[in-house]
Amino acid sequence: MKKIIAILTIMLFAMLPNTIAHAKSFTIDEVQIKGWVQPNGDMLVNEIFTYTFDGAFTQVTRSFPERHLGQIDGFEAHLLNAENPVVGEIEDSMLTRLNVTTSGETQKAAISAENQTMTVFYLYYMRGAVKSYDTYSDLDVTFFEKYDNHDTNLNNVSITYLLPGDAGDRNIHGFMYDRMGGIEKVYTNGIIFRTPTSEAFGLTATRVFFPSTIMTEQQKGAAPIPLGEAIEQEEKRLDAFTAKLALLPTAKETVKVIALVFFLLAVFVWLLRQRSLPFFGSVHHVLQTDPLYLSFVDRNGARQPKNLLAGIFSMVEKGYVDFQLEPSAARFKNQPQAPEKTFAFHLNQSSPSLLPFEKELVTWLFKPKLTTRKFHLHDIAGSAKNENTGKKTYARKQRQFERQYEEWHTQVKQLMTEAGTLSDKVPGFLKRIVCLVLASAIAFALYADGGGNFEVALPFIVTGIMLYWNWRRPYKLWLPIVYFIVMFFVAGLAVDQELIDTLLWLVIASVVLYFVTPHSMITSLNALYTKMSIAKFRAQIRSGFPSHLTQEEQERWLTRAYLLNKSKSKLPRLQGPLPTMLPIAALFALETDPLHFVQSTWGPTKIAKASSGGDSYYSDSGGGYDGGGGFDGGGAGAD
Repeated sequence: MKKIIAILTIMLFAMLPNTIAHAKSFTIDEVQIKGWVQPNGDMLVNEIFTYTFDGAFTQVTRSFPERHLGQIDGFEAHLLNAENPVVGEIEDSMLTRLNVTTSGETQKAAISAENQTMTVFYLYYMRGAVKSYDTYSDLDVTFFEKYDNHDTNLNNVSITYLLPGDAGDRNIHGFMYDRMGGIEKVYTNGIIFRTPTSEAFGLTATRVFFPSTIMTEQQKGAAPIPLGEAIEQEEKRLDAFTAKLALLPTAKETVKVIALVFFLLAVFVWLLRQRSLPFFGSVHHVLQTDPLYLSFVDRNGARQPKNLLAGIFSMVEKGYVDFQLEPSAARFKNQPQAPEKTFAFHLNQSSPSLLPFEKELVTWLFKPKLTTRKFHLHDIAGSAKNENTGKKTYARKQRQFERQYEEWHTQVKQLMTEAGTLSDKVPGFLKRIVCLVLASAIAFALYADGGGNFEVALPFIVTGIMLYWNWRRPYKLWLPIVYFIVMFFVAGLAVDQELIDTLLWLVIASVVLYFVTPHSMITSLNALYTKMSIAKFRAQIRSGFPSHLTQEEQERWLTRAYLLNKSKSKLPRLQGPLPTMLPIAALFALETDPLHFVQSTWGPTKIAKASSGGDSYYSDSGGGYDGGGGFDGGGAGAD
């Protein structure tokens, strides 16, 4: 859950600039563009932008697509003082020239405006705007496109071209690439395009074919393709553009459905791994199930120190090991945090039925050279605070302990995996599916939104890189965090705001599902029933120690109350009198968990960081412990 909160917080901060921007904002209420095509192929362009400012602004900007940068010449900006101005009907007396500076593709005009509506007039030449051939002329202009030159909505946009002569309205063929726009009217010597909104980061472009006979001052060459073929190609291109946009409603609904499915899957996975909600289950089932099986199922196979104690207590309940509480090691005598007593285990001489992983545990912990084979918990503790010597020896012993613990844990986990109790493959497959579905959904959404080939391919490129590095370096937390942050911004490449919002919800749903999914999951009904039984057992712990149990059941109950306690440091406070004849009962009178104290003496350790997984020699079929050793198993702006 902490990982989910961390990545969602990062995404929230990524959205803060847009939120903060509302404190100072502007709108562009109307855009009038008129181009006078010159006989030599140049075009004189007049533009009127009407701004409404909310806050104080010192400049307005006009940017051009990169393809036209070398063509823009003689740019001027003027403050226009007129009511309801019309482009093409502007007089010099209405204009106040503004200081203009150039920065790359952006022209910046200095203004002084605060909480008001202002109209700005732009004038420039577009050199070589028209390409003329011996049979027809081609006027292909992109006014606004994605990226920085079009970062705000432009409302009520009209684009008018006046040709240098009468070409005949039937001989003028216009095409407009815009989400909402199209041709408004064709004249004998011109054409008008209009769109109610040129959406931020969206494409607004026009193309016009007309007779080249009116381009009297332009040198003409042979046409690359006949006029009819050029018109047909442009019609197909426009149809493809329109067909993409027609998929937008489908893309939005698809993304919503996938996001909902991801959220529902996240809830399901959380219910599989959660340790608190006792929907069903049986306390009796917990008492009859082996402690080691309970420990692995409870934590979905996570590697954590109590698994070791669960393995030992499993042998205690089989009669292979005797348990008692003994005084803490003498070197911890003056350490305030040290409990008075800790765990001590004695291996019985006759233990013929040990399973392979139990034999490994015995060989590892119960030293064979000793006359009495005993394991005292402080055998694996680090140095005491007042010990100034031998720290390297303790560090070496800890590294050896971690290595042996990991080998033992892996062996048990493998057995549980083979039995079908736990699986690493299912959650790994689910995580990969989350990434691939997320990439596919974003790619489809960007395609329907009119994105280019690179934009559509980008989600797959990012996902491929992530999956490759995750394969090379599994369990590296920073990899998925970086991945989802990048995908968050990739989703923001869409133009349609509703689609962007939907995609961001999908990314959030993917984050939740990905990080809710552990590295290992329980994959059997019996394990699920056991997990719910554990939750019910914990609820009984909060109610107090039951008085109706037999002595054997009391010992099992107290053992599980300790092993299944969710707190790492505090022992559960049990209500009611405890049976004094049981050694385990005295444990709950201690102020400090003996294992937690041992952990506090360690240096940096892998075991303290539970990494998920799970295996078992248990077959996932029966019901419980049987005592025999088995388990069930381009634009304009302002500033």
